Amino acid sequence: MTADKDMFFSNYDYYWLKYTMDRGIQEQARYLVAGHSLARFGINDRDIPGLINLAFLSQDYYYSYRIIEKALDRIHSLEHIVIGTGYLSPYMDLSRARNKNELERIVRVYGRYFQDIHHMDAREYERMRSEILPGNNDEPGDASGNRFSEDTFFRLYEERKDDYFCRERGRQQLSEVVWAELSEDERCRLAECRADYHNSLLKHQEIYEENSSVLQKIADLCRAKGVPLSLAVFPSNRYYRSALDPRLQEGYMRQVSLIPESSRPLQWDLFASAEFDAVNDYVDADHLNNRGASKMTAMMRDYLEGI
Repeated sequence: MTADKDMFFSNYDYYWLKYTMDRGIQEQARYLVAGHSLARFGINDRDIPGLINLAFLSQDYYYSYRIIEKALDRIHSLEHIVIGTGYLSPYMDLSRARNKNELERIVRVYGRYFQDIHHMDAREYERMRSEILPGNNDEPGDASGNRFSEDTFFRLYEERKDDYFCRERGRQQLSEVVWAELSEDERCRLAECRADYHNSLLKHQEIYEENSSVLQKIADLCRAKGVPLSLAVFPSNRYYRSALDPRLQEGYMRQVSLIPESSRPLQWDLFASAEFDAVNDYVDADHLNNRGASKMTAMMRDYLEGI
């Protein structure tokens, strides 16, 4: 892979966010999807006319808020906003992650685009930024200090803008397993490991309280702008559902109920939807594959058109 292509794909979500936000203005987008990986994997971007999908892996409510805030300020044609969620969403804070790969998402995407690192340690951010993006945030270069062309990055985006999942970055490529090829025991084990991690998030009550305030801000902003807001709980397969602590669902519902009815988001819950096959519609323990995404996209299109 050439150096410019390598830089593009190493910072793929940044360029997708930047250029898709601009495209939303030019194309007068009607719908915006934000949220984390469930919404990223679960929606085929261009199969819903007028929709832009700015959901990314590990995107929490805080950065969903920043995206929605900017979109409402710049894209005046928006008619509806959807945040793709799971029951773990109230307990997520990317900036408090301990995993280096997670913190890199702030360095490569949100810190760079919004100049906002939320709760991430500033010294750690600068250290990682200098390693990951030689030069400065706006004009990254290679180790020798050579600058890459913005025109090159835009061309690479234009070639792929009809589908976030392209030949270099497919759903299956982002997964460590081929779900349908695993044994029943392996699927049970991996789903339990995934659910156990999500269950462990219950201890983060400080994050939960802060996210309650962030979600309220999103709801108030959408109401002030006259743009309806929906919270969509994406489907999960039976392996994962059976291992998930029901307190996560209870916390999710309680958080939404705290929002006054005048600004409370619409709720669309597909967590236990029977429309999805637990083996053939998933790429791993909790993300949809191409087949599952086609189903989910069709359902999302009907949902948006029916409001």
